[in-house]
Amino acid sequence: MKQLLIAVLLAASFPGGAHAEGFREITKDYALQFPGDFYYRDGYRLQWWYFTGHLFTAEGTEFGYELTFFVAGVQRKESPSRFMVRNIYISHFSVSDVTGDSYSSFDRADSGAYGFAGADDSRLHVWVDDNQLEGTTTRMILRASGGDKAIDLTLVPIRPVVLNGVKGYSRKSEESPEIASWYFSYPDLRTEGTLTIGGAARAVKGKSWFDREISSETMGKSGNGWDWFSLQLDDGRNAMLYLMRKKDGTYDRYSSGTFVYADGRYRRLALGDFSVAAQGRYTSKKTGAVYPSGWRVMIPSEHLDLRITPLIRDQEFVASSSTGTRYWEGDCGVSGSAAGRAYVELTGY
Repeated sequence: MKQLLIAVLLAASFPGGAHAEGFREITKDYALQFPGDFYYRDGYRLQWWYFTGHLFTAEGTEFGYELTFFVAGVQRKESPSRFMVRNIYISHFSVSDVTGDSYSSFDRADSGAYGFAGADDSRLHVWVDDNQLEGTTTRMILRASGGDKAIDLTLVPIRPVVLNGVKGYSRKSEESPEIASWYFSYPDLRTEGTLTIGGAARAVKGKSWFDREISSETMGKSGNGWDWFSLQLDDGRNAMLYLMRKKDGTYDRYSSGTFVYADGRYRRLALGDFSVAAQGRYTSKKTGAVYPSGWRVMIPSEHLDLRITPLIRDQEFVASSSTGTRYWEGDCGVSGSAAGRAYVELTGY
């Protein structure tokens, strides 16, 4: 019955296109504060800490991982009872075994009433059962487990934080400036630790991507989902791109991106500064959903013409134990005018 409870609470918290009454608004005149905005911020409808990464053993075995923590605000009323549900804490964890061509995903959710989940507003600490993010903004520790898979990783950013959108204000819809988030990233974190599969711990090294977003609105009545790309190129450059898809088949004009140079400088990309064209389709055997699969990404101002190719076809995350949602979140290779790795997220298909 836990899955049903979470679904009901989230449906009440996120009615499509409804104003987030009682929650704090996202405004473009706010100046992000560090390290405070890395920590839990009370009063917002939805916020998350998002990690993806590309890991390698000394022998060259390759893995990808996703670990995300969500805090969904449900109740804004104050109460002396510790058992009143104010937030739902959700974590998604997946491992892509690229060499073994297999994918595993796990999700969990908790109200936090008994301390099994929570988020700290004075330090970097978010947890849902055994899944944990802690540490500092310059040295993050990730731990997660599911089935016979587990990670224990240390992540160190090698470049300063990147503010996406306009100084961190990332508008997501033509319908209203309130349909937005505060959005910042570490696009390149040196990563090392252990990945455990079937009881066997393997030392791994690689790189990760970190996103932090805080929001209080849904995507709007015209929205249908999004395609999101994080590109980590071997020459040290990085790019984040997102396309907000509308129900009429067009892209919202506030679709955007960020291009990061190897020296840490970065600039905003407007919708007209890049293009993404799907090269094929993939039909999920789990849900029947049809996703684009394989993309040509062009950023002409940076002389980039790239091919993004899933390293495993089936990387669909079905969150049956928490939100009931499904999405494709996959480890991908990058080729063309530059080489590297990418993660791609596809929702609304």
